[in-house]
Amino acid sequence: MMQLISFLLALLIANAAAFAPFGVVSDRSRTICFAKHANDKGAKWAKSKRPKKSSPADINRKPVVYELTSMVKPAEFTISSEPATSVAKSG
Repeated sequence: MMQLISFLLALLIANAAAFAPFGVVSDRSRTICFAKHANDKGAKWAKSKRPKKSSPADINRKPVVYELTSMVKPAEFTISSEPATSVAKSG
């Protein structure tokens, strides 16, 4: 009879531990961490997937220099002596 009571008590304690709040047990050995290292994000991941410069022709190649004088920015505002015109739709 005493063995049955002790068995039931042990079973009750084992089941009660399963429903205990998370902060009660602070055993760090139960923490599971599957990540071995951090994953690369966005641009860093894309940079690692780009083709590598392996041949001397690729390594020693100079970057292309584009002439900025060929791109002329149009005038956005012009000053005139004419009266202002309405740009709102009428009608």
